Order: sequence, then C-alpha cells, then structure tokens
Amino acid sequence: SSDFPKILENNARKAMLRGYEEAPEVFPRFTRAGNLSDFKIHTRTGIGTVASLRKVEEGGEYKHTTIGERGEQIQLATYGELFSITRQAIINDSLGAFASLPDAMGREVARLEGDLVWGVIISNVSMSDGNPLFHASHGNLASSGGAPDVASLSTARKGFRQLKDINGVRINLPPKFIFVSTELEVGVEQLLVATTVPTKT
Repeated sequence: SSDFPKILENNARKAMLRGYEEAPEVFPRFTRAGNLSDFKIHTRTGIGTVASLRKVEEGGEYKHTTIGERGEQIQLATYGELFSITRQAIINDSLGAFASLPDAMGREVARLEGDLVWGVIISNVSMSDGNPLFHASHGNLASSGGAPDVASLSTARKGFRQLKDINGVRINLPPKFIFVSTELEVGVEQLLVATTVPTKT
C-alpha cells in the first residue's frame, strides 16, 4: 500500500509496457488480436469463397450456389504471478534490481504470448474436423521432409498456391512467411536472397 497508489501504478504500467515493446515477437505479423467478453468457450467462424461463377445466357436464370462454413473453438485464460516486497528491501536495494522488475515482467508477457501462439503451431493441435492443423486432408503437409533447398522451397510454394478453401475452391494466395528453426535461419536467408543457385553456375 502507498499514499500514492495511482502514481506508482501508472509508473509500473509504463515500465511494463516499455518492457513488453522491447521484446520483439514475430507472431503479430501473421495473427490477429480479438476480444472475448468472458471465460466461456467461444467459436470463431469463417466462410468459404463462392464457387466458380456460371455463365448466364441472355434471359437465362441465375442459379443458387452454396457457401460452406467452418468454426474453431477458443477460450480466454488468465496468466499471472504474485510476489511481495517490503519497504526495507526496496531501501536496501542499492543495485536498483527491484526497479527493473516491471520491465522484466513486460518482457515475460511478450514471451508468453509468443510461446502460446507457437505452441498451437508446433504441437499440431486438432481442428474442428478432427484432423491436426497440419494434415494431408488440409493440403498443408509435405509427403516427406527435408532440409530447405531450392527444390523443397519450390515444392512448398507450389503446394501453398494449390491450397483450397472449405468449398474446394483454389485460394491461389502467394506464401508470405517462412518459419524455420534458428539452426536453419542463415541458410534459408541465403536461399531467399541468392541470385544464383548455390553450387551451380
């Protein structure tokens, strides 16, 4: 407790926000934030695209089409920790270690968010259709693995461009990101920026 709870709270919030913003994360580039009003299970829905349009002759009749839908469940969760600190400990903190705690907490929040997002991807969670996120029926799983090279990247790009929506209509979107482990990062960067194929003239 303090005689100035609002002032101290505001300073702590600013320090936590600074720490949060200083921790770079990649997931905001390919995810979207949303809001949930409570802790109940919610469903995020999406619809398919319209199938190929059919030609209508002069005076002809327009025909009905169908648009599929899908939904995935999400749920709000709370994460946090509590610690106590005494006035004497603060006064005796000649190194200013306690003053850096809000910064560290902000960095931990950013790290936790990233871990949760990547946890969904790496653990290959089950989707509403009963299949894992990466599965042959989704058209997003390679038949065999291999180190990144020109051939494997070409195959991956081709597979991505041939993805279909829930109606079976080709999406035809170009891939935008490539996710690799830190061990493969430099090699993949060289592949992506090379003007010539390595080991070939």
